[in-house]
Amino acid sequence: MILGLLISLLAIYLKLRIGIEKRSLVENLLVATPFSIYLGWGTVATVANAAQVLYNAGWNGGPLAPAVWTVIMLVVASVLGVLMIFTRKEVAYPLVLVWAFIGIYVKHSGTPLLSLTALILAILLTVLTLYRLIVTAFQKT
Repeated sequence: MILGLLISLLAIYLKLRIGIEKRSLVENLLVATPFSIYLGWGTVATVANAAQVLYNAGWNGGPLAPAVWTVIMLVVASVLGVLMIFTRKEVAYPLVLVWAFIGIYVKHSGTPLLSLTALILAILLTVLTLYRLIVTAFQKT
């Protein structure tokens, strides 16, 4: 179900050409930003649901520990966030990932590999998003 939602959101995002076409402030606030946020949450939910399905199926991670697979998925999500920042001039999408990573950091504070990875990636995405905002602001002046 969630994969279908993610595909639908991605199709809408691409059809609306978010991050490619110039929009008014109102259009950005009422159209582009909500779809960017929803696509970000769809991405997070898809990763979380895939992990839950694998867990329920009894998969234990094969040769890698479950924590290592979680780190791999965090890195993959971060790469998507970085791509969105630099290819679509996104702010909302990576900030959704930051929010999710902070939640992982808090929930898994007893597992240093997960919590520190989530924190480092959240900081990285925040810095890159701020960089994108600053660059965009200077390009408009």
